[in-house]
Amino acid sequence: MKTEKKEEQSETSLFEDMADIIETVILSLFIVMLVFTYILRISVVIGPSMEPTLTEGDRLIVLPLCYTPEQNDVVVIDSTKLEKPIVKRIVALEGQSVDIDFEKGIVSVDGKELDEQLYVPGENGESPELEAHHFVNSLTTIDMGAFDSYPVTVPENCVFVLGDNRNRSKDSKHAELGFVPEEEIMGKAIMIAYPFSRFTKLD
Repeated sequence: MKTEKKEEQSETSLFEDMADIIETVILSLFIVMLVFTYILRISVVIGPSMEPTLTEGDRLIVLPLCYTPEQNDVVVIDSTKLEKPIVKRIVALEGQSVDIDFEKGIVSVDGKELDEQLYVPGENGESPELEAHHFVNSLTTIDMGAFDSYPVTVPENCVFVLGDNRNRSKDSKHAELGFVPEEEIMGKAIMIAYPFSRFTKLD
């Protein structure tokens, strides 16, 4: 009788342990779903427009909650004009003036040249030591027809965005996009999550 009771107790204990594990797994999945639905999002980089900062296929962690656009932020935009999500860098906010000298490749905001640096890898492929706010793959030398002339002033509740790969980016200087409404900004990209070899925080 004692043996049977011990076996029953053992089976009951095993069942309770299994139930606890299943409950924990379900709760964990539920929390993960909540986090990635309401707190964080995952976005995939498509195309070369943000190279070398971001490359095609990079998985980004995006912070959508309570985000207020700031200059130099990398953001994910759900563009109604392009009918797809895009990843760009905010260059100017509402009320700011943007000027682009396409001959010299210089972008200025409110009369001040942006603190950026051209990405030029070393002879052996090593990364350059960068001190600017960010670096670009190419200078801004191609006028893509968004505006008849510069400077332009960013309208209320809009931002002016550019890709870091300036001459291969369909951004605010492009006729198909122009100024971006703030309401289309899905959030700020804060980290490259995958591939793991590129895992890094975005400043």
